[in-house]
Amino acid sequence: MRALVVAYYFPPKGGAGTQRFAKFCKYLPAHGIDSIVVSVAEAARSAYAPTDDATLAIGERTEVVRVAVPERGSWSRRLRRALRLQLDDDEWADAALARALAVARERRPDVVVTTLSPYACYRIGEGLQRELGIPWVVDLRDPWALDGWRVYATSWHARHDLAHMRRALTRADFVIANVPECRREFVALGADPARTVVIPNGFDAEDFAGPEPVRHGDGRFHLAHIGTLHDVDVPEGLTGNRFRRVRHRQIAPLGRTGHYLLHAVAEWRRRRGGRGDELAVDLYGHVDASHRALMERLGIADLVTMHGYVPHRASIAAACAADALFVPLHDVPAGERALVVPGKMYEALASERPVIAALPDGDGADLVRRLDAGIVVPPTDAAALADAIETLRVRRGPGTSRARLSAFTRTRLTADLARVLQAAVAKAPSVSLPDPWTRLS
Repeated sequence: MRALVVAYYFPPKGGAGTQRFAKFCKYLPAHGIDSIVVSVAEAARSAYAPTDDATLAIGERTEVVRVAVPERGSWSRRLRRALRLQLDDDEWADAALARALAVARERRPDVVVTTLSPYACYRIGEGLQRELGIPWVVDLRDPWALDGWRVYATSWHARHDLAHMRRALTRADFVIANVPECRREFVALGADPARTVVIPNGFDAEDFAGPEPVRHGDGRFHLAHIGTLHDVDVPEGLTGNRFRRVRHRQIAPLGRTGHYLLHAVAEWRRRRGGRGDELAVDLYGHVDASHRALMERLGIADLVTMHGYVPHRASIAAACAADALFVPLHDVPAGERALVVPGKMYEALASERPVIAALPDGDGADLVRRLDAGIVVPPTDAAALADAIETLRVRRGPGTSRARLSAFTRTRLTADLARVLQAAVAKAPSVSLPDPWTRLS
């Protein structure tokens, strides 16, 4: 069986968006499925998707077709971009569709999978389904229009984007949601519940094989964050719709930055009379430069080290060497549940280090609590975060056992994906996958 996979983010690109299908393609051959991946040319890079030459090998049975970003799109695309009617990377999706059609006519794949974002990639799966009759599976790594980070010029633009999302959800043969809360929302938007499943992100047990990590030997409590931290120079509190700033869902974006962590460290130091020799905060990944200025203002620059982006294997080693891991997320309005679980959550849990999860109610907070894997605090409560830091510093204990996370291993999740792809090829009316949250060991 052969799958044509549309994955804009794919090795040698690094970053969180790459890992999901890099791992799937690594393990799909064990289920008799080879992959042809249509991805962006390597020149299209950014700070949020740096090159990672150490990204895990995907195997000889995965072929990668690179498509360059067009230097100049069609006049209709330029007009739509001027009117802000684009999705994202529309010009690349146009070029990739043309290339994917040519590849599909030659190689005759059994199924096509589009992993989003960029969201314009849904057109590639729909085009292959329409033109060649190939079953199409759409995989949503994020909640698209329902993501509070997605901002529109007007409510009309917001409805336009949501219409595209509904089109993808209702026309795909199968829909894959990243977390259970998203599945519920996708079904409410029209996705067929019998053909909508949950396959979350996870961790690769092979990444954690080998000798025990070298722990820090300086006697300090090392709290690490691995991943992106956005600009801290945004207002506190929830967003709100206003002129040229419209969202389908409101969030408190400052939670996705280091703002509250740095204030918590300053509060922790204040409580200890200015001492800081027992705490070290290590930030790995793309951290916006605004954090450095905030550290200086708070007087904690000596406690925080910004290591910059490190390859995936090095990030795993850093997680296992830490005493605890910090996993933040934006906040949501009271009574709502988050539609996102941070991708780094699963590897943080698999490190067997305790987690400080600055998360709102949702599947991520549920997971940490169910595993008793650390402490959950509100995303925007620096005092509670300072309490959690001190509690874990004094406790100095382990996190959850990796064995309890077997439902979230990449091999187990790839087996689930294989079942969906096989169901799509067989034109099955449904596929049933158990909720990983109910499969915890």
